[in-house]
Amino acid sequence: MDAVNAMFAGMTFAFVAVPLLLKSLDATRLPAAVTRLYAYGKITGGARPTGVLSVPKRWYKHFYAFSLALAVAAALALSDAYAAGAPWPAAAAWCRRRLWDPVRRPGPSYSAAAASVAVGMFVLQCARRTYETYRVNVFSDTAVGLWYYASGYMHYAGAVVTVLAEAPAAAGSAGPSDAWEPVRLAGALAVFAWAYCQQWRANVALAGARKRGGRVVTHEHVLLTGGLFDLVSSPQMFTEVVMYGAWYAVLWGGSGWKYVIAFVWGNQFEIALISHQWYKDKFKDYPRQRKAIIPYVL
Repeated sequence: MDAVNAMFAGMTFAFVAVPLLLKSLDATRLPAAVTRLYAYGKITGGARPTGVLSVPKRWYKHFYAFSLALAVAAALALSDAYAAGAPWPAAAAWCRRRLWDPVRRPGPSYSAAAASVAVGMFVLQCARRTYETYRVNVFSDTAVGLWYYASGYMHYAGAVVTVLAEAPAAAGSAGPSDAWEPVRLAGALAVFAWAYCQQWRANVALAGARKRGGRVVTHEHVLLTGGLFDLVSSPQMFTEVVMYGAWYAVLWGGSGWKYVIAFVWGNQFEIALISHQWYKDKFKDYPRQRKAIIPYVL
């Protein structure tokens, strides 16, 4: 297993399996350090940041800015390699050499077009999320475990590196033959665009519920209606699941993205399920037709 894949496998265990186990235990009997390390906003009862193991949830904006810079750098590296025929930058070449096993997999997993589309999607997503966290979202002063905060950097760095590691070194490099690739890429982009817009609308609605005249007036959670809020408790998480599925379709044939999607889907499903139960407990008249993550199913 390549190093980045091992990292995502470990993150899936640490951020999906372990929190589910801790959730089944009596929180009052857990060590304080464990509680702070796995603190996550309203899921931990609105705990405030305390000690070095917890940070304010608003710090999430830091790793989104980091992810945008990384995505833009990856896009520039691919454009130089594929359009201008320039050699890969030293950092990108190191990632390919250290995180790609040339003996097990002597060739790229997908085409230069697929790699370019995937990185372009990263630029769009990271740009929007950076803007949202700095200009739209309203973060209450609740705690996020330092472990969760660090995972944001690990996730985005690992996801971008995964795309680069399995991409062709040049536009003319031999890649897997796929006559249906244009159709697959177009379909994936259409799905991504829908989820992208719906996630924006959900985040704007969530922020708008805490603002009046553009100013923050409350940090309380309110019961929203309309759009995907009529179907699921957490549209922002549902659309994240859809977008990573679209990335999987773009990078079809790659091995590393399976580890990325296992972590992302597991994490989003877990938080959405816990949030769904939290909403049901807080709002006694919570709509029964709403599901946790997949409309009409789960």
